[in-house]
Amino acid sequence: MAKKKGSGVIVVKVALWYITILSIFAAYTNWLPQIRGDAPEAAEAIDVSAITPEGLQEMGGMIIFGTDDPLGTLARGEGPIGKGQCPLCHRFFMEQKADRCPNLIALKTEPQLLLQVSEEERSHERVKEPRYEEFKKLHADGEKNSGHVPHAETGGQYLIESEYCPNCFVVEGFGLKGTNDTESPMPIINKPPILLVDTEIVAVVSFLQMRDDPTKWTAKDDWEAYFGKDLASEGGDEAPAEVKPAGPPVALGSETPEEIVTKMTCYACHKIPGISVAKTGAIGPLLIEGTNAPNRIKSPEYKAAMKAGTAHATTAREYIIESIMDPGAFIVPGFADDMMKDFKHKFTVSGLDVLVDHLIAQDEAAALADGLDRLANEKEGPIKKPEAKVETGEAFAKNQSKTNEMTIQVSNKKLIENSTFIGLN
Repeated sequence: MAKKKGSGVIVVKVALWYITILSIFAAYTNWLPQIRGDAPEAAEAIDVSAITPEGLQEMGGMIIFGTDDPLGTLARGEGPIGKGQCPLCHRFFMEQKADRCPNLIALKTEPQLLLQVSEEERSHERVKEPRYEEFKKLHADGEKNSGHVPHAETGGQYLIESEYCPNCFVVEGFGLKGTNDTESPMPIINKPPILLVDTEIVAVVSFLQMRDDPTKWTAKDDWEAYFGKDLASEGGDEAPAEVKPAGPPVALGSETPEEIVTKMTCYACHKIPGISVAKTGAIGPLLIEGTNAPNRIKSPEYKAAMKAGTAHATTAREYIIESIMDPGAFIVPGFADDMMKDFKHKFTVSGLDVLVDHLIAQDEAAALADGLDRLANEKEGPIKKPEAKVETGEAFAKNQSKTNEMTIQVSNKKLIENSTFIGLN
């Protein structure tokens, strides 16, 4: 009887132990940040002729940042990145690290001389620079990617032009390496994958003009003067949908690698074989992780990061996952720690698997086949094309003998066929 009673106590204790463990796990998972998969809010059409400058400024801020509280987003260690994706390369706040393109900070109180001039003020000087005249001559027949001929006459027109044709003028020191500052790393904003429509571009320029002085708004007139037509005229774009924050984009397992790279804006910084939109990224390393990842985890730099307790990957797959989920764990030599830190909130497990599977399948051969190569600051250097094998000695003689035998056989076969043909006639 005592034995049965003892067994019952043990069962109860085990049950309580399991309940306790399950409760801890349940509490932990509820504490973790939750990723919502809700559909975006319904869009509201905008009447371009009726919208106010202030309405365009607000719309432009949402297109740039994706939130009406970009500083709050930065304080959480995340990137305030909206549809326009501007903060990936431009610095709008001192709290940002982005410095790939000219800074767009408009803070009059900053002690640095560079930051005492707003982008609106700076834009009027751009068109007066001798370099702008050089670009007008360079693209007199139309810039190759956009087809535009530089012809801005005012600061506002320059801001408009820079969205449609980033190569129409490249600020000195901010061009792609090796182009002598004649090619910009900035994508064409009204083309894939960003695809802002005309009114959205006017909204972005409105934000830049009005952020430090609301009286400087000329964006709509600038657009119409530059293109010689009304913004809402026939032949222009349809009124865009109102831009509303709909939570962070989430990478799903049902999506293709191309869709995930586009949604997560990886193409803005990286070149990736097999991804059509990721051919020009000049900020981060070439993502051929079938080659890179195994070598990186063996490198002295990575081992030092492991010793410091920041990096923990022991396999190529773990390294790729770590570099996405915790990009500050290891900084590839030659690059800055400026990759966005909020991807851990933007991937489902299956979505992460889709991207990792694609990246680990890419190697140097895939890059060569896609016409891609490493950046100048990548430690590994340019990809070497495989050299043609030159056989010598015994192997060459053996292969040459086989070739001769095959040639004789083919010749004999043709001779027999020709003889047979003659005989039949």
